[in-house]
Amino acid sequence: MRKKKSNLERHYNKWGYIFMIPFAAAFLFFYFHPLANTVYFAFCHMRGMGTAEAQFLPSIGEPWYTNFVEIFQAKTFAKAFKNTMTIWAAYAIPELIFTCWLAAMITDRRLKMKGRTIFKTGFFLPKLLEGTDMGFILTNHFVATVGSTLFLLTAASAMNGFGFTEEDFKFFMSDRFFIIVLSIYSHFGISFIYIIAGITGVPVEVMEAAEIDGANRFQTFTRVTLPCMKPIVFFIAVISIIDGVGMYKVPSYIGNAYDVFMTNITLMQYLQNQFYGGGFAYDKTSAASLIMLALYSFFAGVIYLIFIKDWDEAKQKRLIRSERREERKKLKCA
Repeated sequence: MRKKKSNLERHYNKWGYIFMIPFAAAFLFFYFHPLANTVYFAFCHMRGMGTAEAQFLPSIGEPWYTNFVEIFQAKTFAKAFKNTMTIWAAYAIPELIFTCWLAAMITDRRLKMKGRTIFKTGFFLPKLLEGTDMGFILTNHFVATVGSTLFLLTAASAMNGFGFTEEDFKFFMSDRFFIIVLSIYSHFGISFIYIIAGITGVPVEVMEAAEIDGANRFQTFTRVTLPCMKPIVFFIAVISIIDGVGMYKVPSYIGNAYDVFMTNITLMQYLQNQFYGGGFAYDKTSAASLIMLALYSFFAGVIYLIFIKDWDEAKQKRLIRSERREERKKLKCA
C-alpha cells in the first residue's frame, strides 16, 4: 500500500514539474537574463546604444566599484534619494492610517455598515484604472487640473476673508503636494482591499472575547486585530516599499523629469535621466539599479524584523545553543 502511494505521489510530482517548465523558461529568458546583464554591466564601462562593448572595469585598469562611487558622489542621486524618501513618507503614513481606520469601520460587526460592496468597489477603482488611458485622463486632468483649480479658489477665498497670504499656501500649491495627494488616491484602493482581507481572516471568537472583556474599538483593533494579521501587514508594507522606492507614474504625470533644480525627481526618474542623458550609460544605470535593489532589501529586512520575526523564539534558540555549547565544554573537560 505504501509503495502504491509513493508511486502515485511521484506521478503527481512529475506533472507538477512539467507544468512549471513554461514558467521557468519564461523567467530565465525574460527576467533572469536581463537581471544577470544588469549585474554584469554595473561592473563594466559601457556607453552608447548598440555600438559600445562592455569592458570589465579591472581589465581596463579601473576599480570594480568605480560606477558606484560616481553615483554616490553625484549630488543628483542624493537629491533624488531625498525626494523619494520624503514623498514616500508623506503619502504612505497618512494613507496606511486612513486605510486602517476605514477598513476597521467597514468590517466592524457592531456598526453593520450598509453598502460595503459599493464602498470597496469605489475605493479600488483608482488602482484599477491607473494603468489605462482613462485612468491617466482621470489622474492627470481631473484630479490635478480640477483639484488645483478648486484649491486655488478656496485659497483665494481664505486669503481674502481670513487674512492668509499666498506664502501660507505655497506648499499646497506646489507640484509635490499634488504628487502626494495623487499617490494616496492611486495606492489607497489596493491597501484597503488587503487590510480588509486581513481583518476578515481574524477569527470571530477572538474579536468576541475582546468585546466581552470590555475592549473598545481602538483597543480591539490595535491589540487584537493588528497582531493577528502580521503576515498581511508585512505584505502591505513590502508593497508600499516597492511602490514608494520605485515611484514613477505619479511624479511623471505632474512633475518635470528634466527639472534643473531636481525639485521632485525620484530615483526611477533619475535612472531614466542617467541612461538617456548620459549617452545611454548602461554601466551607471545598472549600478544605480543595484543600489535600488539594495534599498528594497534593506527596507524589507527592517519590516521583517519589526512585524514577522519572533524575538522571544530567537532568544530561546540562543539560550538552547548556549546550553549545548556549555554541555560540550563540560564533556571535553571530563
